[in-house]
Amino acid sequence: MNQRLQTYVVAGALALLTPLAALAQEATPAASDPFADLGLPELTVTYTDSGIQVDQSEIPAGRYHVHFVSESDNPDAAAGFVRLPEGKTLDDLSWADETASGTPVPEMGPDPASFAWLFETYVAGGASAASPDAVVDLPAGEYGVWSDDPTALTAAPGLTVTGDAATPIAAADPEAAVTIIEQGAGGKGFTFQVDGGITAGPQIVKIVNASDQPHLVIAGQYPEPITIDQLQGWLMFDPSTGATPPPNLLDDSKITTAGYAPAQSAGTVQWVVMNFTPGQTFLVCFIPDPLANGVPHAFEGMIELVDVAS
Repeated sequence: MNQRLQTYVVAGALALLTPLAALAQEATPAASDPFADLGLPELTVTYTDSGIQVDQSEIPAGRYHVHFVSESDNPDAAAGFVRLPEGKTLDDLSWADETASGTPVPEMGPDPASFAWLFETYVAGGASAASPDAVVDLPAGEYGVWSDDPTALTAAPGLTVTGDAATPIAAADPEAAVTIIEQGAGGKGFTFQVDGGITAGPQIVKIVNASDQPHLVIAGQYPEPITIDQLQGWLMFDPSTGATPPPNLLDDSKITTAGYAPAQSAGTVQWVVMNFTPGQTFLVCFIPDPLANGVPHAFEGMIELVDVAS
């Protein structure tokens, strides 16, 4: 297995939520913003090497157009919105406070049980360096804006969303070129269903979580035709073991990222802009399944190859 992925899989925790560096040496260039004319209220999240800033600290509940501004060279940079349940604080969304007190992230990862609450709360999705414009629904509550990884060293700032938590979000849906539906059940397996044809260029992708666990979507691309077996073999190969690479092992340096949809909880919808080139794209989710001994969703069937038309 790819060494970085192995660290999180062995830990069995809800980590590996920003695996873009492991999957892409060079992201597809950012494109113009297709959400610009929707008239939605906007939030700007700025990611720097020293932290995350949100341009507002209190907003009314609703559907928001999120702009992600990265002032870091970190290709994994991302920001998502997590509603904090009773008893949880912003400190629970990162490893920043532990690091400040001199406690490093354990080599094999923290206790997976410490992240189990993330499977039960509302996680809205968000934006990233790979997909810097997104639309998310934010019902009322107290939120943390996290790095999409509970072991990240970047502290999560707070965001208060006012209103009645029971009031559903009422807003028109952005017009998506493609819909990715996350399906399946914990302990049984998960899949992606792709509705609509992916074409080259920037486009709005709707992500629907119709399963019972959180998911993320990494959309990667390779310049040559590949197979699912090759993709799985690349993910499973660990160069640190000294094993001889198989002859058809994918070349890390050739992989690019077309887009990334941060983690979102069951029953949610988000829209992100992805920018594809002709050929193939692969879709994967690496969130571990606690009902299958922490096996990443990708190895339970959540891995897909899709053609991209010229």
